[in-house]
Amino acid sequence: MNRKRLLPLRILLILLTITVMVVIFMLSADNADESKAKSEVISDSLIYRILSSFDWDTEQTEKITHITVKIVRKTAHFSEYALLGMLLTGVCLSFGKSYGVTFTVSQAVSSLYAVSDELHQYFVPGRSCQLSDMLLDSCGAAVGIGMLLLLIWLIRRKKRRSAPQ
Repeated sequence: MNRKRLLPLRILLILLTITVMVVIFMLSADNADESKAKSEVISDSLIYRILSSFDWDTEQTEKITHITVKIVRKTAHFSEYALLGMLLTGVCLSFGKSYGVTFTVSQAVSSLYAVSDELHQYFVPGRSCQLSDMLLDSCGAAVGIGMLLLLIWLIRRKKRRSAPQ
């Protein structure tokens, strides 16, 4: 791709990356009650859809609710860092970096941001700094980076095969 067409894409990817990082930071700044309330909006909707067909007592419903909230929260961690990893991958590739360098840099930046995010949460009332969340975030980034690199590799491979020789 020529430089003139690449510059707007690069700028867009950088702006989207910064936006995702700011959103992650803002979500981490929520105190425990605010964070729980946001998670419960999603989990309550899921629970209502799933459990409305069952005739369970209050204790069973509370157990399912607790599990669902935890799944929603952990999925959010994983997903937001998968997106961050994908965006960082796009930025690195826009500078012409190899797949190896792209994976390493994107993973390192994502993981360092995950560490800083958890350290930030340590100072937020009711929140904590959890190694398990740092690892989950880093794994999410690795999956996002890997998926995007694989997709790009497959697309390029298909183009090479279909190109006239």
